[in-house]
Amino acid sequence: MNTRNRINFTTKYVLIFGALLLAANILLGIVLYNQSRAALKSMLEKSMLDITNTASGLIDGDALAAYTASDEGGDFYRSVVKTLLVFQERVEIEFIYAVKQVGPEDFVFTIDPDPVDPGAYGEPIIFTYALGEAGKGVATVDSAPAADRWGNFYSAYSPVLDSAGKVAGIIGVDFDAEWYAQQLRQFSTTVASISVLTVLIGAAVIALITQRTRRRFRTLEEEITGLSSDVDELTAALTSTPGYSEIAGHLDPIPPTARDGNADDEIAALSEKIRSMEDTMKRYLDYVRIRAYTDALTGVGNTAAYLEHAGTLDADPGAAYSVAVFDIDLLKEVNDNYGHACGDMIIRAAAGVISRIFGKAHVYRIGGDEFLVITGAMEEAALEDQIAHVEAAAENYSPVDKSLGCRLSLSGGGTVHRAGEGGTVQDVFVRADEVMYLRKAEHHRRSRA
Repeated sequence: MNTRNRINFTTKYVLIFGALLLAANILLGIVLYNQSRAALKSMLEKSMLDITNTASGLIDGDALAAYTASDEGGDFYRSVVKTLLVFQERVEIEFIYAVKQVGPEDFVFTIDPDPVDPGAYGEPIIFTYALGEAGKGVATVDSAPAADRWGNFYSAYSPVLDSAGKVAGIIGVDFDAEWYAQQLRQFSTTVASISVLTVLIGAAVIALITQRTRRRFRTLEEEITGLSSDVDELTAALTSTPGYSEIAGHLDPIPPTARDGNADDEIAALSEKIRSMEDTMKRYLDYVRIRAYTDALTGVGNTAAYLEHAGTLDADPGAAYSVAVFDIDLLKEVNDNYGHACGDMIIRAAAGVISRIFGKAHVYRIGGDEFLVITGAMEEAALEDQIAHVEAAAENYSPVDKSLGCRLSLSGGGTVHRAGEGGTVQDVFVRADEVMYLRKAEHHRRSRA
């Protein structure tokens, strides 16, 4: 083959490779953009639920159930207002308030601490899907904003349960729809910029290669070295993200980039460099996904991970599994008496105890002090033994710092769902939750005896 034919062949090879590479980069950019946007949306919704769950856990359900308009201004009213204002003043939310259900789809305000334009007791509130689910005892966040006389908001709602485990009221929070959209745009812009950068770098390199022929490949080697520096800078930027190093050990390793001094392999070397950059971006996406489905305090699954797993089980009519629910006893008293640092330590300890017995992969933190376990189907007696084992292990827990004086106590309940029984994971969860609250009430009676 003469030199001219070799040059033509190389040019065609570069053009074909370049077209495929650009298409792959564009497709990867679209996938990264959409998946990262969904991951951040999930994290924001989880944060909304964390706020409502925490706030609802601080409200006395029995007192809220008995609250009427005539109680406004009383001790309980002032206590609730003070509690809710802490969240409104210190967290990025617009409003936080208490409501109650008066009909199948009818809800009204009970306590609204907003100092400017509060919702009056008995004033109707716009019904949404999340509000309806909270009325059934399930903390939920709306996937779309709703407009009322105060503005346009995304809302999250968590039930406040009385001592009998019934919904006594609901705590709602509103996030400004524009703020919510801005957070999504900022994160999406970052991912989109990286994807565009990848496409632009690939396009620039392809333009250089197609403008030069086989005779200029040695000059092109200098350009490839410059591209390698860009890849290293991008990798450094990704790996410097807070929390990356802790999660990176669980991700698939990035394959090494092979380099060869043979001139015929210059294009292959360039391809390897760009693929390495794509692998780095995929690795970062895996990191974002893990963060989105992991509870930051305990390292177990969060509500988003639980809902995804529950959806998989609900889609399988032959699924058989066991559900156990655990609640930390008197966590509020621990926080009040020993501080939130001690409370966080207790929460982490609870996650550790449950994970040791049921396996970390099966454990989810679905509230401030509540954990849920979904594991394989077992006999009721065996499940009860496991739950009792968790409670006993919790009682034997001792903090490393003895001076803190706080202790761990867990109440658990569980039930088994067998193949073909019908119903959803949420139905099984409710049954297990009822059992747990009965045991929790017994634990409270014993602790105060």
